[in-house]
Amino acid sequence: MKLTLYAVVILLISSSYANDFAYRETINTTANIIEHQFYSEKIGLRVANQIRQEKFVEQFSTVKNQQEFTDLFSKELRRISGDNHIGVVYSPKDVKRYKLREQAKTDINARKKNKINQTNQLIESKKANFGIQGLIALEGNIGYLEMSYFDGFVDESAPVFQSAMEFLSNSQAIILDLRRNGGGNSRILPLFLGYFLGPESVHFGNKIERWKNQQTKLFTKTNTQGTRYFDKPIYILTSGTTFSLAEHVTYHLKAFGRATVVGERTYGGGKAFDPVVLNDDFYLRIPRIEMVNTVTKSMYKESEGITPDVPATAESAFYVAYLLALENLKTMSNDEQLIQYYTWVQRVISPKVDGTNINFYLPLLTRQHKFDEFEFEVRNNEMWMSFRNLPWVKLVNLGNGFFYDDRAIQQQIKIKQVHGKFELHVHRLWHDARVITEN
Repeated sequence: MKLTLYAVVILLISSSYANDFAYRETINTTANIIEHQFYSEKIGLRVANQIRQEKFVEQFSTVKNQQEFTDLFSKELRRISGDNHIGVVYSPKDVKRYKLREQAKTDINARKKNKINQTNQLIESKKANFGIQGLIALEGNIGYLEMSYFDGFVDESAPVFQSAMEFLSNSQAIILDLRRNGGGNSRILPLFLGYFLGPESVHFGNKIERWKNQQTKLFTKTNTQGTRYFDKPIYILTSGTTFSLAEHVTYHLKAFGRATVVGERTYGGGKAFDPVVLNDDFYLRIPRIEMVNTVTKSMYKESEGITPDVPATAESAFYVAYLLALENLKTMSNDEQLIQYYTWVQRVISPKVDGTNINFYLPLLTRQHKFDEFEFEVRNNEMWMSFRNLPWVKLVNLGNGFFYDDRAIQQQIKIKQVHGKFELHVHRLWHDARVITEN
């Protein structure tokens, strides 16, 4: 029994020593990579020197497993560097994949296996529709595009973007929703930005890689297929979790005066990262790529993100941007029918933004009131309507006297009292208003 107990103690001590040695090696390797490859030489050297100190390394002597180690190490790296991308990840599966990707550059067998990995990744990207999460032709000739992430399969995703942009081709303004977008692969930038900057190729940024001693000029693509929107207003929706490449897209379009940002301040992850293998278990997410916009000669600050032009909660940002787009289109139009159309849509959207400045009063109907084929009645502070003796329906109160029948034949209705009698004003899209006196 004593012998068994001693064996267990020795095993635990050996295991603890092995883990401590492995973590020390991982930390030391991380320090070397950060020193030479971090986007900023000054910050990289400071971080590397600090994590090499014995006092820093000792805090990991009590960690119980690899996940606890990476959680604590990543948290410390973010604190010391001030960067939101940096971190160490425990994933033998991903490490194997990243190693294979490097080996494929020189080894034929590795190249074949890597091709299988890429095929599997492409299948997953297709399932996610290359990040195109939502596509709506909104009332008011406004297009809505939601991107959940930005995919790195540029050539493969091009036909999907072409179809999406063609679908929105009649739009006079675009709402680009990046509220739930955590970033993606920067390879997509020339294609995606090419739909909104132009018409000629635009030098929108420079990619700086200190570890390669290399700077690359980035230009938008002009051979993109599908409708381009370089002359249409763009409204970008942001939230506190809009991050990384989603922030890059936002910043570039804003810097070129092409977009109005609506929503919350973004998270603030400015530098692009690459995965670098540390050993068979861990890899380092290292921000070693710096992007610089050609207009501002800079980018947004790390952890500060992008301040919106029009502040709004993430929840209300869509309707705020929708109203802004409608008002802008209405201001630019000289067509009376179009102006009435935009006004119609504004009445529907306005209560969803802020109802504090809208009067939701009800007409003084004390019984059922008949106007030709229409009947109206107020029930429990709600307006109800029957048309041609069909079942009664509850109308949507749009405020300021307007009520909305949003069924197949959409109608906005207002009841006015004129010279002691009620008048019914029926508004339908692209029709003159009908005025019907009470029976």
